[in-house]
Amino acid sequence: MLWFPEDGAVSRLIQLLTGETVEAGIVGNEGVVGLPPVLGSTNSVGACTVQIDGSALTLNVSDFQEQVRDAGSPLLDALLIYTNLHIAILGQLTACHCLHRIEQRLSRCVLQLHDRLGGDRVRTTHDVLSEFLGVHRPSVTYALQALAATGTIALERRSIIIRDRDGLAEHACECYGAIRRLTERELERMRFLRAG
Repeated sequence: MLWFPEDGAVSRLIQLLTGETVEAGIVGNEGVVGLPPVLGSTNSVGACTVQIDGSALTLNVSDFQEQVRDAGSPLLDALLIYTNLHIAILGQLTACHCLHRIEQRLSRCVLQLHDRLGGDRVRTTHDVLSEFLGVHRPSVTYALQALAATGTIALERRSIIIRDRDGLAEHACECYGAIRRLTERELERMRFLRAG
């Protein structure tokens, strides 16, 4: 099944045999969940979890095969562009998780979730963020407290309130901007397909 979120956010997580997880991307209304059929596969790696409730359009794999892949639909071209974007984001996230401090990665993650919301409240938990970042929950708590001390965010039960988005962006690593630019570039290529 392919899911095309209309709103909300879905995270892709890779889980190790130890049960530890790490983020492999966040999908909102710019993307699709269920990429393997686009590349002719039925096997998926990792799991997807809804982070921000929303709605999605769905397409089952047999309809995708018949109406999109076999028919040479322009949707296939758009999905291939999106798959390329997803691969580029995976590379950026690999570098991010290996090289950047937790406060930087946490800021990036909160900003990415905020990009997919209508307001300044990001509803999430320390446990979810620790799964995203591949760290223990207390590390997330300390990092959130450090960010709250700067005034960029405020903490409430199961929520992070964005007080100063520009300030939070300054705390984020370069990966936030790189992923945002990559996404904008590839979405523009998709718009060009639709216009052409």
